[in-house]
Amino acid sequence: MDLTNHFLLSMPGLHNSWFDKTITYLFEHNEDGAFGFVINRPASILAGEVFDQLDIDCANMIDRQAHVYEGGPVDKERGFVLFPSDELETDTESCSRGTGVTLAGSTDILTEIGRGKGPTNYLLILGYAGWEAGQLEEEMVSNSWLTCEASQEILFSEDMHEKFNLAASSLGVKFDLISSEAGHA
Repeated sequence: MDLTNHFLLSMPGLHNSWFDKTITYLFEHNEDGAFGFVINRPASILAGEVFDQLDIDCANMIDRQAHVYEGGPVDKERGFVLFPSDELETDTESCSRGTGVTLAGSTDILTEIGRGKGPTNYLLILGYAGWEAGQLEEEMVSNSWLTCEASQEILFSEDMHEKFNLAASSLGVKFDLISSEAGHA
């Protein structure tokens, strides 16, 4: 099972965990584990503060007011930028290309965004979610996650509060009707 370029929707059983009511974009999933980003949990800062902290000039108020997301409980101080691969041609070592999505882990892309030369659709993320080999598969068996294929429309949607519901509705699921209790016959 390869869940690269899929969304993980947290099931009600994760109610008291860090992942409660989250949608996670899986950038990579293979036999060594999985790596992705929560895309609907806002951080306590806006992008303008990140630009200022890194001494990157950015006068565009839309970019300065962009949300920063808490990407996961791992390495929360580390920053990432996700953007559609077709929006910016880049071959730097600091970028990894996924399925239609590029991941940047250096300040170069933020400098380009500040100059107005970067992607127009992007997510600025602090931290990530990671799973060791077999860990995500075990969580899937225990019904911790519901999965669906990722879409850029949901991934880069500006309405962070609707991303979860949009992904669920793409599967025909209404989470308010799902119980966290399991029964046995």
